[in-house]
Amino acid sequence: MFSKLVVVSLTIMILWIIQRKVQRFSKSENFIEFPLVIGFSLLFMFLLLSSYDFIGTYLTIEGLSLTLYVLAVLLNQGIASVESATKYFSLGAVSSGSLILGISLLFGFTGSTDFLEIQTFLSTQTSLYYNSEIAISILLILFAFFFKISAFPCHV
Repeated sequence: MFSKLVVVSLTIMILWIIQRKVQRFSKSENFIEFPLVIGFSLLFMFLLLSSYDFIGTYLTIEGLSLTLYVLAVLLNQGIASVESATKYFSLGAVSSGSLILGISLLFGFTGSTDFLEIQTFLSTQTSLYYNSEIAISILLILFAFFFKISAFPCHV
């Protein structure tokens, strides 16, 4: 619940920061799209915070990414924003592929996509036999997740 309150407060803060741009955009006939996209991105963030397995996490990250692709092009509507959204979409597809590869490798070793069952498997002695393979799958998942949230090595 605390993390959902943080997400809502940060969304309100971001909307306050871009207030002038939104007011200028509100004079166009397509303004109804902006609150809908913000609402759907909040919905997908809430679902991401509530997911308990990798399948739910993947689906909500992809839904959130789709709303962020639309937001990248929505307010500016110039050729540069269309180009950046296209690049963001194509690189996001590569990131989604590495996320699915990492999840499927981890599923192959652990037999589950549930976070608690994976944690239980990793705490057993059986996980020592697959130590390097599990590390590779976790690195693939982290790389894709860092790209999706634009964290440090993947922020450019």
